Amino acid sequence: MKSRKRLVAGMTWLMAVSLMLAGCGGNGNGNGGAEGSAPSPGSSAESGGTASKDPIKLTLWGGVPAENGPQEVVDNWNKENADIQLEYVRFVNDDAGNLKLDTALMSSQPVDMYMNYDFSLYEKRIKAGNALDLSTFTDYNVDDKMGEGAALWKVDDKYYGVPTQKGLSFVWLNKDMLDAKGLPVPTEWGLDELRDYAAKLKADNVWGLAQSDYYFNVPINGSLLKQSVQLTKPDGTSAFDNPLTVKALQVYSDMMFKDKSLMPHTEQITSKPALDQMFVKGETAMLFSTNQIFRTTNNVAEFPRTFKVAAAPAPKVNKDQTDYINAGGLGDVIAINPRTKHSEAAWKFIKWYADGGMLPMAAGGRVPSSKDFPVDEAVALMFKGVEDTYDLDSIKRVMFGDLPLGLSRLDRKTGTEQQPIYDNVFSQKLTPEDGAKELARVHNDNLKAASQ
Repeated sequence: MKSRKRLVAGMTWLMAVSLMLAGCGGNGNGNGGAEGSAPSPGSSAESGGTASKDPIKLTLWGGVPAENGPQEVVDNWNKENADIQLEYVRFVNDDAGNLKLDTALMSSQPVDMYMNYDFSLYEKRIKAGNALDLSTFTDYNVDDKMGEGAALWKVDDKYYGVPTQKGLSFVWLNKDMLDAKGLPVPTEWGLDELRDYAAKLKADNVWGLAQSDYYFNVPINGSLLKQSVQLTKPDGTSAFDNPLTVKALQVYSDMMFKDKSLMPHTEQITSKPALDQMFVKGETAMLFSTNQIFRTTNNVAEFPRTFKVAAAPAPKVNKDQTDYINAGGLGDVIAINPRTKHSEAAWKFIKWYADGGMLPMAAGGRVPSSKDFPVDEAVALMFKGVEDTYDLDSIKRVMFGDLPLGLSRLDRKTGTEQQPIYDNVFSQKLTPEDGAKELARVHNDNLKAASQ
């Protein structure tokens, strides 16, 4: 009888211990893995209250190499927020890299937040349920903070991400070469003027202009954006088949084959030159690119140069166009994975990042879009130590001016299928007129398929 009482007492004690341990084990270890549903705002698991003393762990995926700003951002955040620790995971912003991110979002891999650089991919992720509706947060007005360009990232009139930087294309100039030819830094120009500059600046072993495939469509798209962000006419059909598209294709063809001021497209595809390095080495007088070239122009230790760098806005097709919109708009859109366990912590980071925390990214040329960002600090950081190697007036005019910016919503499939058409035009297999018709045909086929 006594042994039976001792057995019952022992079992009672073990049950009590088990219940106590179960209560302690339910505190969550702060793993930022995207499993389960997000807790309600203010819950103990989300706020890191008495249920756990371990820091929340967040993971941010982005396309910029860690050493070009993101790691410093992470380090600064982690120093200021002992209760919420951040890790950065880099994915290459190409088809393979975006597939890697999308696969991670659909699996149990830790992705609490991620950057979006392409609208069609961003929209696809939203439709797949992989981006949190940010309207649940009411303490940050994206429209007010980022300006009217932010609204282009709305889907169904809602934000599923915060656009954090101004992204625009422009032309980098070797100012010393311009000065030698008596050419001023352009403040407004069209493709005719670009062609004229390139012809005058070309020399032995120096191209007048260099640019990658992407930039051939910048003047074209910029001429169509006023009609529609989908680059369509009022009747819903493609707007690519028009005289401005034909002229753009013709000018670039003439620069390659008549003026020989622009590297022939087939040669560029074959040799795959590092265009940013060509520019800093003085092998091209002008480079049509974006702010990403700062990584190279600022790196005077690895890429020493003796000339000053200036900047001009992207050329219109015709200089006198009044409805031209610079393709680019706002970008670097941070979204929250709805499967994160720490949506409130992720939101806290995004606000911090957008309004000041992204300062280390400025050294790589990323221009913050928030009106509350310390712009003077960003400018100082962009040119720190190399101020004398830039024509700062022209750089600031282009990067911080009031150029009308627009975001193209051309679907990714159309963009991909149009590339071979550009290839055929610039290898003289298609005339510019036929090229414009083909660009429109591909676009119309996809528009029709999407409507069915």
